[in-house]
Formats: sequence, C-alpha cells, structure tokens
Amino acid sequence: MEGTMKEITLKAYAKINLSLEVTGRRSDGYHDIRSLMQGIGLYDVISLTICPGNGTKYNLPHCTIDGIVVYLCTDAKTIPVDMSNLAFKGIKAVLDVCADRCFGLEDDLIITIDKRLPVAAGIAGGSGNAAACMLGLNALLGSPFTMRELMEIGTGVGADVPFSIIMNAARNRERLAGLSGIGEASPAAWISGIGDIVIPAQPMQWHVIMANPGIAVSTKDAYEAIDAIQAAEGKSADVTAADDPSEWPLFVNDLEKYTLAGYPEASRLRSIMENELRADTVLMSGSGPTMVAYYGDRERALEDFGTMQAIADREDNWRVWLTTTGDPE
Repeated sequence: MEGTMKEITLKAYAKINLSLEVTGRRSDGYHDIRSLMQGIGLYDVISLTICPGNGTKYNLPHCTIDGIVVYLCTDAKTIPVDMSNLAFKGIKAVLDVCADRCFGLEDDLIITIDKRLPVAAGIAGGSGNAAACMLGLNALLGSPFTMRELMEIGTGVGADVPFSIIMNAARNRERLAGLSGIGEASPAAWISGIGDIVIPAQPMQWHVIMANPGIAVSTKDAYEAIDAIQAAEGKSADVTAADDPSEWPLFVNDLEKYTLAGYPEASRLRSIMENELRADTVLMSGSGPTMVAYYGDRERALEDFGTMQAIADREDNWRVWLTTTGDPE
C-alpha cells in the first residue's frame, strides 16, 4: 500500500424511480423488475481512512472483516452499527474478492458517514453508502476492479447497489479518475432483472419536490405484500418486458398499492401533494414512503416548495427537499 492514497471522501447520492414495475417473482424468492432510476442532488458524505492496525484503539463500533478491523464513525442514530449496515456489507464484498485473489488491505479502515438522508425511504440511501464505500475502497487499493466488476460484486450486497455504483461513479468522476470503465458511468439507467442488468440511459431533467413523512417502509415486506395482493386478486406479476427500454411505461410504481394501503401517513402525504401542489405528476419512489413531485417548470417548483414547507412545518417528522434529477454532469 506504500505510495497509495490513505483517505478518500465521496458524496453518496440517493436515487429515485421514475418507474418501477414488478415483472415476476423468481424461484429463489427475489423479484424481477424494470425501472428507470436516476440520481438526485441529495447525498450522504462518506470518508474512508486507512489507519494503523492496532486492534480496538479507536473507541468506535467495529467489525472484523477478512482480518481487517473496520470502524464506523457516525453521529446518526438511525443506522445499524453492525454487519447489517450496507456500508459494512459493501466493504466486505470487496475485501472478500480481494482475499480470493490474495491481495487487499494491510491496515485497518475507518468509515465516516455524515448521514443527511432518511433511512428506509425508497431512495437507496443505504445502497448509496455501500456504493460509495466500494468505489472508495477500490480507489484506496489502487483501482484493481473496473466499474462493471464492482457492479457485479455489488449485486450480492443489494438490488439497488449496481445502479448506485454506476450513478455515484458519474457524480464523483473527478475523485475516481483511476477507475477503469468510468467512461460508461451515468446518472440514469434502465434497470431490469433483480437490479443486476443496468443499461445507461439519457437522463430526463426535472425539478423535484421530495417529501418524507418520517416513517420507514421495509422493501422486503413491500414485495411480499405485493405477492399476497396479487394472489388474492388472482393476478400474476408476470408481464411481457419489452426489449426496448424506451417502450417501458414511465411514472408507474407497482409498490404504491401496498405502501399507500399499509401506511396511512404515506397515503395522506401523497394526497396532499397531489391536491396542494401544481406538479406535472406525483409518484412514490421505490417502496416508499418518499413521494416525489415532478416539475418541468423551475419557478413553479420553487413556489410550490414554499407551500410544501409550510405544510410540513405543521406535521411531526415530515421532511421536504427541493432538488433536481437528470442534471448533466
């Protein structure tokens, strides 16, 4: 590791789904989807620092991964500090492959997370943390893995991680100059399979108001509920997936039926945004509960953001953001 960088800081951007269809349930219990995902201008900040290996000299939560002590430094109270944290999982996925190829870190590692995004919100905040950790660790190791290799490794970490890698590579391009294959990095992509098939897409530019009612929704529970709903209705999730992603429908989300029925606060939030704002459309992102209002007109979005802030101020734990999606890099 002599002569290589010892620290890197990356922005871990979140994503939204401009569409999300569940196209089928696989025999292994996972679900095939088709979706247009795009990065947004909201992010956590992730720093990775290589430190001398002195066991537990740092008074921080830590896990030992392939003989390396990995510490977690964060003020966030809403994220786990054990191996269920996707940041740890991302680091482990890369170190496991390094161990198989007989190379890797010689010293310990500190992950610092400045958590600014809500958790379990349908915007891949955790997956973005995993992606930034994988991209950052790869850089600290001298960039032995290509971007597509990291995406393949990331498939085992979480369904949104491959997209989060290609999108966060694009958004952190200047910090990741040594990453082979970064020329393909994109802030938007068509996603299919279980999230492992990622085709870069031309971004669609929108101004967006995002609102979260301060509750968490389990993605696993959402997919299981969709199975139960469809079984009760005598329907199948299987649909014919068009070969050309440009033919996939936009501004649909199959998971809305479950989240809006099971979480009254999410349903009320969506209704308020539809009735009080002048957006072109409102759609839940991922499994929710974050709702996204899309605007082609910047001034209208700015005015409606004031309206939404005033509404959120009267509610407990509601958070709102004004940002963009589909911006040129």
